Amino acid sequence: MQRSARRIAGSVAGVLLAGALAACGRASNPGADGTPLPLPTVGPMRPLTSQPLGADGALDCPATLADDSGTDVPAQPQGVDGNARLLPDRRPDSLVVCRYPVLDIVTGGLTAPFALGSRTVVPADEQDEVVELLSWAPRGTSEVRACTQMAGNESVHLVGATYDDAIVWVAAKADANSCFGATNGDFESRAPVGVSLERMFVEPGPETPPAEATGCAGWSFGRLGDDLSLAPAGDPMVTVCRLTASGSWQVTELDDDLSRQVVAELLGLAVRPTTGWCEGADPEASDSFRLVLSYREGPAVHVGVTPSCRPPVQGGGLESPEVGGLVDLVEGWSPPIPGPDPDQPVSDGSNGEGTGSSEGGGSSEGGGTVAPRDQPQSEPDRTVTPSP
Repeated sequence: MQRSARRIAGSVAGVLLAGALAACGRASNPGADGTPLPLPTVGPMRPLTSQPLGADGALDCPATLADDSGTDVPAQPQGVDGNARLLPDRRPDSLVVCRYPVLDIVTGGLTAPFALGSRTVVPADEQDEVVELLSWAPRGTSEVRACTQMAGNESVHLVGATYDDAIVWVAAKADANSCFGATNGDFESRAPVGVSLERMFVEPGPETPPAEATGCAGWSFGRLGDDLSLAPAGDPMVTVCRLTASGSWQVTELDDDLSRQVVAELLGLAVRPTTGWCEGADPEASDSFRLVLSYREGPAVHVGVTPSCRPPVQGGGLESPEVGGLVDLVEGWSPPIPGPDPDQPVSDGSNGEGTGSSEGGGSSEGGGTVAPRDQPQSEPDRTVTPSP
């Protein structure tokens, strides 16, 4: 689909101010009570031990799994700080994906211990997608959370990676509702990366979207560091997204200077771990928007802002009970979009256009609701270019 947008440039004075603020607050946002959020602890550095290998030199898959939780790994990380990331941010010497079906809604009859269904050794030139998926996965509990209740098959994936100085296993469960996270035994992630592994390595794969789609109508599982900051380090470029009454996105792309000002405002907000929801949005308000923070490497960060909702600011892992100067700053470049004329007839949607909300949730100019975190967003029908 063809998109139209404009990039807004900032002044030199704004750059200097934003750069100074960003430099002071880059590490993390303060907690909602003014105290810093706790930093992750360093995991134990376990010595490298011998583990069973297949004839191809990659790790051998366990023949069975004792349970279907997707939270058990054959061994905890060795030779590396396993609490830093799910998987090291480098290409391994070998990478194997072991898949264990644990629920079949058609045939049923799957009980513990669950037998190995498939073993895939990932070629070196195809490893980057898996490494990026796991190495940038955000921190958060891997336990099942409140989510939809669609019926579907379930499977557990064990990803085994060997390095010259380390071995890491990652366990991730795939289900129809993206309810489960992942763990390597030290680091837990809330991201349902098992769904992406299922898409990558099962033929025919389930009809799921990729782990990361770009732009205003895109979505993200989150990004490493979003449990400590609404704007994780990395000098992101910021896009302001407003949903029009017709269901299309008005896209305003900010340049480096203005992006730094927005990041500085985000870093200045008091934060707390997010519940993934806000309440009390004014249905007559039309001032909600989404910020998409795009990085040179790794996934984007999405921050929803609905001033009339409580809390008004929500990221992937954190939320803020305040907006500070964020709304005034953004409205200088991307003003609110007027809501639909109450005297005009309301479309029944038969023409294919949206009605002010996006499939799967999202910030709505008319309704002011914020989607639960990690919820995919669909592409609206068309985009509106903001006026100069």
